Amino acid sequence: MSQRVIEINTVVESIPDVKIVKPFVQSKIDIEGCVTVFVEGLEQPLEFNVTIHPQYPFKSHETETIKFSNDDLIEHKHIMQNGAICIHTAHTPVLSQKLIYDIESVKAWIKKYYINKESDNHYEHLIVPQKAFNENHFVYFFNEVDYTFHKNQFGFVDYSIMNNGVFHKESIQSSIFQSFLSKDRKKIIDVDWNFQLKNLPKSTGLFIFVKDAPSKNQRWVFDEWKDFEAILPQDFLKFLHNVQERLVKKEAKLLPLFVGYNISETEIHWQAIILEIGNFPIYGEKINKQWFTKISEVKSIDWAMTRNCSYRYFFGRGKLSDRITESKILIIGIGAIGSIVAKTLVRCGCRKLGFIEYDVKEPENVCRSEYSFFTGITNKTNDLLNELCLVSPFFEPVNGGYDYSEAFDFFIKSHLADTSIKAEMKKHLDNYDIIIDCSTDNDLLYVLSQLNINSTLLNLSISNHAKHLVCATEHNRYEFITSQFGGNILKFDVDDLHNPTGCWSPTFKASYNDINVLVQTAIKQINLKLEQEKTLRNFVIETDDMGGFNIKIKEF
Repeated sequence: MSQRVIEINTVVESIPDVKIVKPFVQSKIDIEGCVTVFVEGLEQPLEFNVTIHPQYPFKSHETETIKFSNDDLIEHKHIMQNGAICIHTAHTPVLSQKLIYDIESVKAWIKKYYINKESDNHYEHLIVPQKAFNENHFVYFFNEVDYTFHKNQFGFVDYSIMNNGVFHKESIQSSIFQSFLSKDRKKIIDVDWNFQLKNLPKSTGLFIFVKDAPSKNQRWVFDEWKDFEAILPQDFLKFLHNVQERLVKKEAKLLPLFVGYNISETEIHWQAIILEIGNFPIYGEKINKQWFTKISEVKSIDWAMTRNCSYRYFFGRGKLSDRITESKILIIGIGAIGSIVAKTLVRCGCRKLGFIEYDVKEPENVCRSEYSFFTGITNKTNDLLNELCLVSPFFEPVNGGYDYSEAFDFFIKSHLADTSIKAEMKKHLDNYDIIIDCSTDNDLLYVLSQLNINSTLLNLSISNHAKHLVCATEHNRYEFITSQFGGNILKFDVDDLHNPTGCWSPTFKASYNDINVLVQTAIKQINLKLEQEKTLRNFVIETDDMGGFNIKIKEF
């Protein structure tokens, strides 16, 4: 017997209210044993088969490497289909201490879920096996729709394939719901995504809304088609039969079936089943001179994966304040600063963004902005729009484009003395809630200051070597920015600028990291002020490298 096995037996035996029923021994790979655990409130101890993997006491792929199993407890909360209870304990590299932590976690589970039968506030999704179908996995992304499905409603779903990727070591195909249609193929409702996703080629699947979860013990999804026998109505089974008859020439092709059910009074979840045309789990039976469609008795269900990608789940891990995300935003200038601002806003929940930029993306722009080399030389507006559509399915471009940007620059700078056109420009810009000027164009800065725009107008500028970022937020924006870069308050290095070959305006020197640190700090400051409903004042972000990196915000 190894020292590791001896230590495990010794430690477990010493833990109060735990008894070893079957001593721990080394199997081919794991160490296995059996224990009983007693907790006050039990009539008798509960028995667990224990499996300890070689990685113990460390986790493997964020999963505990010790399993406590009892098939008789399968009806209780937080227990897997194989009878193993769910535990998560603190880290320690010391085997003896980890065993104590894990046994305490088992006791906590017994008290909370076995004795007190507590339920968690958050919804626990059904456990669906992640099995490949013909060596391929399938996942379908859905979004919430403004429509109320009724029980046993069925029909068609248009969906689009987004990408073919790799899921661990196997292939996976990712698709999105596009629209729900009735059994007569009349559109019920569209699923909202960005315009690029909506323009993808469409395929057809089926759906049925069963209202109640297709599950055993509200934990595991049905295993076999016979589990659906009391749930699926005859009309739907006949519909399946008719669909298969119409698609007879596509035998062996795959067809997804989406099963919807309520997980709360207002929320629907969809699971996906892969059907094979010509091999549907149904058959015909004549009863009293009438044909009925029946479900095959012995046929397992091939489940696929689904994910709810609605806005609140997609950005559930964190987003900016609603004051920003619910705003219609215009970004003027989408070079290094503007493109980082744009992608940050979209990643943080903003949907409606417009751009003004007449420049094209060159290869040397890529190293410190949010563009890709792969698309070559192209208009920045087009390139960034494509990049942002890849990031968020909810991005909605507002205006923008090369022609719009050229017209904007011409009209706003050449008609400042024309009161009627000036009023029209002001009216147009007031359609935006927030305008962020990242153009570093002092002429534009001056013109905007003359329009008295009602929108929240911000100006972001960075000094050479990204030592400072200046954010002007108040009505004295023009004076504040020019005084900063005129050296009245801060001293900027303008001698050591980047001068590319050819006739080209010099630009500041700074890496993507340098710029991003300042831009993210500025967005953090702006978001915090708006979230706390405090006055957003002009500020400067200063950095220095003396004795390590230092950064501070100075408000004016």
